[in-house]
Amino acid sequence: MSARNRILSYRWLRYYLRRLLHSVAYFLASLAAMALFVLVLMVSEAIIYELSGESVSIWAMVIAGVSAAFGFAPVVNWLHRWMDRLLFPQHLNVASAIRQLGADDLADLSIENIETTLLERICKVSRRRYAALDERHLADGKVFVYPPDAPPVPDQPCESGPQDAYEVCMKLRDDESPIYLLLGPREDEWPLDAEERRSLEGLARFAAITLEHARLTRQQSREARLDSISRIAQQLHSHDLKNRLHDLSFLAHHLESGKLDDEDVRRLVQAIGRVTGRMRALMDRMADPNAPLEVHPTPLDLNGLVEKTVHERLWPEGVRVETRLGEIPAAAGDEELLRGVLHNLYDNAVQAMNSQGVLGIETGVADDAGARMAYVRVKDTGCGIDPDFLKHRLFELFGTNKAHGLGVGLYLSRRIMRAHGGDITAESPGVGQGATFTIRLPLWSMDDKLVRENRGKEAA
Repeated sequence: MSARNRILSYRWLRYYLRRLLHSVAYFLASLAAMALFVLVLMVSEAIIYELSGESVSIWAMVIAGVSAAFGFAPVVNWLHRWMDRLLFPQHLNVASAIRQLGADDLADLSIENIETTLLERICKVSRRRYAALDERHLADGKVFVYPPDAPPVPDQPCESGPQDAYEVCMKLRDDESPIYLLLGPREDEWPLDAEERRSLEGLARFAAITLEHARLTRQQSREARLDSISRIAQQLHSHDLKNRLHDLSFLAHHLESGKLDDEDVRRLVQAIGRVTGRMRALMDRMADPNAPLEVHPTPLDLNGLVEKTVHERLWPEGVRVETRLGEIPAAAGDEELLRGVLHNLYDNAVQAMNSQGVLGIETGVADDAGARMAYVRVKDTGCGIDPDFLKHRLFELFGTNKAHGLGVGLYLSRRIMRAHGGDITAESPGVGQGATFTIRLPLWSMDDKLVRENRGKEAA
């Protein structure tokens, strides 16, 4: 006999055993009802005899019969539940399952992880192998699955029966944009029955409410924090930073007529100009981190940009910078935006190392999803990144593990890199073991030049 046939035989054996035990429950409930009938009859006869003097009364029989009839169904149901809890603990307890979903902490997760975490918990409490949430009918909706290697979701889910590899399909929202929750088979191969189906439907309704609440809470929290940081940035722009920018510009203007060496004056003026430019750009982005980005890519010497950013920066004495520059064709990038990304990575590395350590900068070309991409890798020997924070929060807006950090720099850096058609990623072996950030850019090609020329003609 094959393994599958043994599993099926085991499933049906357990199924018929449960049916047999439920039949036994009816028999035991009948005995209990008869005992109740006799007990009520004796008590009723005794009371009626005391009141009327009659030893046998039809009213005593009626009272005893009604009591037995009303007591039969509760006894049957209680015996069924007791036997299931004792011998078949795999059946879903909705109240316990709802408690295990842990709805309170879902809103603390990043938006990308709310759905998959909820599906993971549903699989755990319902003992299902995998689960999927189908939101393709919503605007910008998609399909979420757990675990990642779960079978593909059918193109047209429905509630009529099993859906390919999914045993259960339930509609969470019944309107023009329905949402479906699909569950795979049970881990113990136990067949689905009507009772468990009702329990799963109750769990699904609660899961839908939980998901909506978590999303709204998360969004409201992000909007509130964004509003707060916008107000702070506007205040800084209007007072301290604006005044400092004016002072720096005034100093740069008058340094050219001072008594310093011409070369020193020129270098100071250039440095001050770069600082003021970065401060202006930072304030603009801090005012609204979600504002649209205007990227103007040109053929870019990425090695030259790295050398300039390293040379123009004032490094702490305890930081040793080691560069290893590979041969790179021209990349397609906006130099000013990329300069800001590199400086942000340098800032984070110096802070992570507490101004003591080795900062490695490496450039090169590598294949990324079948395309040739230029990369810059910035590696530090600092405090490292917690794996959970690295996975869920690092590039989120306001996601920071610094005591006084705002959690905006890496979020903006990722937006800039993705606007270029590239990306930024991070790796860390763990806390205390340093971190590595890698930015990737597409290489410049004639297609980029043609697109820019066509845009220029259209604008003209």
